[in-house]
Amino acid sequence: MQGTLDSFGVVEILQMLGRARRCGTLHIECPARLIDVHFVHGRIAETRDSTRVATDTVIGSQLLKRSLVNDAQLRDALARQEAEPCPLGTLLVRNGHVGEHDLREVLSRQIANTLVAARLETTGNFVFVVDPDPGQVDFITIDTHAVLLDISALGGEYCLAVEMLGQSNTVLVRNGDYQTLPRNPLTMGRDEFMVLVQVDGQRTVAEIGGASGLEEITVISILGKLAEAGVLLVKAERQSRAEDDVELQAHRDSVWAEVSQLLDDIAD
Repeated sequence: MQGTLDSFGVVEILQMLGRARRCGTLHIECPARLIDVHFVHGRIAETRDSTRVATDTVIGSQLLKRSLVNDAQLRDALARQEAEPCPLGTLLVRNGHVGEHDLREVLSRQIANTLVAARLETTGNFVFVVDPDPGQVDFITIDTHAVLLDISALGGEYCLAVEMLGQSNTVLVRNGDYQTLPRNPLTMGRDEFMVLVQVDGQRTVAEIGGASGLEEITVISILGKLAEAGVLLVKAERQSRAEDDVELQAHRDSVWAEVSQLLDDIAD
């Protein structure tokens, strides 16, 4: 099975591989990233993304940001990994440093982020290489349907955030009015705090995303959630050249269309 991301969407590919319980590796090649997704009997066993080191989205970093492991536990697992080749998350579970349920949630969200980001690329090709002799795996795998649900949730959060924030050159400011801050508890993880500290009343949405080091779709979703809760306020749109405005709007429209298509594919 092979083709382009224009002819086969990410959701459709995952659905086919999951339902057929296929074993093998899905290779996705985009201009800005290379992605390998390994399947074992329709479940996702491992995902490699060429941008993860640069964007600080490796699984160890994700677990640290959510305070599910500490630095010492992560260093210990990395040292063990050299002598015992095994996915890092599985080693952390075996050592009792993180719960299997928590790991599956983080892995599923990470995979969803990676695949949505791949779908938002302008072009891309994919090929699925069948494993002719699949063996049993002794590490944690992820249900493909769970990833599809996370893709749907991520897409919904993104669409809502885009409506609230406007263009990428929107400047945000922290709400200093105590009377209008949310009265109900607001769930804040490491990612949320990393994004929030970049808001200084001067940076645009695009600049906040670049400074945080997280995936664009994750940053936009978090900013939208904080704006909806009243923690952040839209200050203004930074003035820029007319052609820059057109380019920003074109990018926003393209991403909006792709995410909407993802949601439609899952609904079907």
